[in-house]
Amino acid sequence: MNIKEYKNRLDSLGIEKEDYIIISGGSMLFHGLKEDTGDIDIKVTPEVFERLKQKFEFKKSPKFDYLYEIYDDVEVAVQPYDESYFEVVDGYRVEKLEIELKWKKEHNREKDIEAIKKIEEYLNNRK
Repeated sequence: MNIKEYKNRLDSLGIEKEDYIIISGGSMLFHGLKEDTGDIDIKVTPEVFERLKQKFEFKKSPKFDYLYEIYDDVEVAVQPYDESYFEVVDGYRVEKLEIELKWKKEHNREKDIEAIKKIEEYLNNRK
C-alpha cells in the first residue's frame, strides 16, 4: 500500500494517534524511503496494549515475543518507549530512522540489507 492507502488503513483501525508510533516499513514510507509497504507495523506501550485488548482480538506472532497481530496486515509491537523514539510526520508519530536503523542492524535480517543502506544514505545526507 502507498502512503495514502497506509494512512487510510491505519486510521480505519480507530486507534488514537497518540497511542502508537509507526515503525518498520511504515517509518520508511513516511520518510519517503519506500513507495509502498505490505503491512502496518505499530508500537504501543504495555499500558495502551491493555486498553486495546478491549477493542481487538490479538493473536501472538511467532516472529518475536513482543509482537502481536490484529489482522493479517497489522502487527503491534508491545514495548515501552518515550518521546525520544519518534518524530511527528504528517500528524503521525513515526519512529525515528536512527532507531529503525539500529533495530535492523541488530537483527541483521537478509530482507533488511537494502533498507539499511537507504536509511544510512538518508541520514548521512540529512546531516
